[in-house]
Amino acid sequence: MRKYLLLLCVISVVYVLPIHEKRYIQRTVILDPAGDAKRMGRRIGDSFERGLTLQCAEKIKMMIEERAPYIKVLITRLPGDIVYDLQNASLANRIDVDLFINLNFYYTQETKPTVRLYQFSYGNDFATHQQGLVCNTYDEAYKINKQSTDHISQLFYKTMSQPSYQSVCTVLGPYSLPIKPLIGIIAPSIAIEAGLKDKESWRGYCEPIVEAILRTFDEII
Repeated sequence: MRKYLLLLCVISVVYVLPIHEKRYIQRTVILDPAGDAKRMGRRIGDSFERGLTLQCAEKIKMMIEERAPYIKVLITRLPGDIVYDLQNASLANRIDVDLFINLNFYYTQETKPTVRLYQFSYGNDFATHQQGLVCNTYDEAYKINKQSTDHISQLFYKTMSQPSYQSVCTVLGPYSLPIKPLIGIIAPSIAIEAGLKDKESWRGYCEPIVEAILRTFDEII
């Protein structure tokens, strides 16, 4: 009987541990709120885009780290910081980040605001895979993980479009464009542009974005 129980314990360790280990691999996501100390961004009520995107990023960071301690969240700037060209790309590539998300807001009077999803592309991605050692220029860095970016963009669309969030927004995309905030980034990266009816509306986007990020790390990366 003892040998039988011992065998069951060994089998449980062999078959159960790998399943749980996947969830606790350390991951890193970078949130990049639009704007900085010099660029206020678009006006939304009596506030500006740069302040609201930062508030949203901070809230998303808090929610993710409470629910999934294995995910480290970095925000590209603090209040008063100036962000220079390719600064964020250099950071993301240096630390080998797992996911990069750029956040943008604009004012809208729509009853149900629109969210647009973007990924970087010049529209010539049909020949992205090359054999052997290849040196990619910084503006072609997105090609390295393009398949993962395609998959993650679709996952974000499906997550943010599900019935529980349909009252929050209408989701469009993902669109492929040469978006400046995503240039030079090797990791899977997307940009989110969301409409706000007032300066508090950003709060409604936190939950769907957090869920999309968590699903990404559970299913894709």
